[in-house]
Amino acid sequence: MKTEVQTSRFCYFLSVVLSLIALVAIFTPSQALAQNIQDLERSNDIELRTWVGKQDDVRNDRKPQSFSVNEQVILYIEVATPRWFTGGTRIGRIEIPNVIAKQRNQLATNYTAKKQGKTWSRQRWEVTLYPQSSGKFVVPPVPVSVQVSAPNGKSVSGTLYTRPIRFEAKLPSGLVSDEVQWFTATDVDVKQTWSTSNDKLKVGDAITRTVVINAKDSLSVLLPDVLSDRATPKYQAYPKPNKLADMATRGDYQSSRVEETVYVIQQGGELRLPEYQFQWWNSKTKQLETHTVAGKTFIAKHTFQSFLRAYSLWFYIAAVIILATGLMLLTARRYYRNHPMPAWWVLNRLLRDERWSDARTFLYRHLRMNTNELEMSKLLTSDTWLKESGRFQDGDKDRHLFVSLWKVIKGMRTSRFRLASFKALPKLTKAQRNQL
Repeated sequence: MKTEVQTSRFCYFLSVVLSLIALVAIFTPSQALAQNIQDLERSNDIELRTWVGKQDDVRNDRKPQSFSVNEQVILYIEVATPRWFTGGTRIGRIEIPNVIAKQRNQLATNYTAKKQGKTWSRQRWEVTLYPQSSGKFVVPPVPVSVQVSAPNGKSVSGTLYTRPIRFEAKLPSGLVSDEVQWFTATDVDVKQTWSTSNDKLKVGDAITRTVVINAKDSLSVLLPDVLSDRATPKYQAYPKPNKLADMATRGDYQSSRVEETVYVIQQGGELRLPEYQFQWWNSKTKQLETHTVAGKTFIAKHTFQSFLRAYSLWFYIAAVIILATGLMLLTARRYYRNHPMPAWWVLNRLLRDERWSDARTFLYRHLRMNTNELEMSKLLTSDTWLKESGRFQDGDKDRHLFVSLWKVIKGMRTSRFRLASFKALPKLTKAQRNQL
């Protein structure tokens, strides 16, 4: 009898234990089934979210967010677990046509947050995207390798994939186009420095020009190439390799581009290095802004060789003029050896030597030969002529008076010649005049 009671008690105890084991298996399936990362995702022991732009728009899947071309678009990838991470998280490479994707911050942001009374450990990654043209874009599923602690205390690792994210890009203004170089940022600062090889410049010295462009929320490869390497007769330009840098500090993205050009002076005198302009779209104020990089003027001294080289054309022209003048004088000298000298030459020589009587005789001879008149007062009847001829006859020794009278007499000869030529023309009939 006692043995039967013990046996029944043992069976009852065994049934209770088996029932408890079954209940534990029913209500804690993750401990038995958590063999990979997908099991933890199905049991809500790990969470993967991704979005672009503001976090408030995470659930807005129907209408893609719109951004500007060249604007910095941040892709967020966040992994969370109610327990803890047992290893490093890695995200895969992102490739999108016509979009530059760059993971500028190599470290994730770790923090904790409450969810339904539980403390979740979270890791947030940021990838900057820069659309290069207008259109609609899709961020493909991105592989995320994670390693977390399972509810049974074991470490589970695997790869999860983000959901596709859609967004679109448009030109921000009709004043910009894909054919003109411009970029998008929230703030731009430009610094320029000059340095010279000598305080007093001369031909052969060098001028170094450095331009630094700092932009916030942009990418260094998108910043414009400002300085030109175009040379002129006054200088040669030698650009140095550009220095590009991209930095990220606590969500603050800074990019810089350093350009440096050395100008070697080829000619002396004033040297004007030009100014440059570039445009950028301010995504914060929604305005197109223009920045001017100011030029500068320098003065350089000539060397003997550079002086000859700079003014060689003028030296050539001067030599040709001197040679031509010499040949003309030599020809005139040979001609007037056997011919009388010009009247104006003779008159000027007489006036220069103050031979007034000979000059008067020369003018009367000139009057007789050109007008057939013997008296100055009878040539013209105007008051001015009568006054000047009266001074001449009274013996006035004024050089300007002699020259003025000679010019009038010479003009009278030209007028008489034209009148005589006109009278010598044959008369035309009425029919011939009508034809003309």
